[in-house]
Amino acid sequence: MKIVTWNINGIRTFKNAIRKTLDSFDADIICVQETKVTRDLLDARTAIIDGYNSYFSFSRGRSGYSGVATFCKDSATPFGAEEGLTGVLTNHGEAVGCYGDQKELATEDLQLLDNEGRAVITQHQIMGPDGPQTLSVLNVYCPRADPEKPGRKLFKLQFYQLLQARAEALLASGSHVIVLGDINTSHRPIDHCDPDDTAEQ
Repeated sequence: MKIVTWNINGIRTFKNAIRKTLDSFDADIICVQETKVTRDLLDARTAIIDGYNSYFSFSRGRSGYSGVATFCKDSATPFGAEEGLTGVLTNHGEAVGCYGDQKELATEDLQLLDNEGRAVITQHQIMGPDGPQTLSVLNVYCPRADPEKPGRKLFKLQFYQLLQARAEALLASGSHVIVLGDINTSHRPIDHCDPDDTAEQ
């Protein structure tokens, strides 16, 4: 199975060539971040692509902000898909489940953490050496810590906490887990686009 991830900085830049772009990757699953589109602005040409299933998460508070999407070839159609990390955006009859420990966060905090459209989870069946197994793909666009907005650092850390709890819970359920996307973290200053800006380390 081939999986590709790409921060696209606006899904509307594809214009009418989204199918051609997706096909060019020759991948089973294509995860994109920073789609910058809201549900009301998403058109059918972008959401419904022959040969693919698509799953979106949108910002609920700001237009043209954040957002992720996962495109799966028909041959890699997931048996489960869910928007967000917390479960608050999900119809639980169709949920992926396995949320992990969220006790430290109030319901309002959980809602805020998923309101920016930063995660889509898809679950796929793959063939392992001992037969069919589950693979969970967590497509995330992690928040940026803005030095001018101190509350954003806490928001970012809470998002990471939820991401870790969700990944660990999925692993504990027996699923393989891949976390991918724009993690918005630099391991060392040399890995940052602006090494003098240490706010994101």
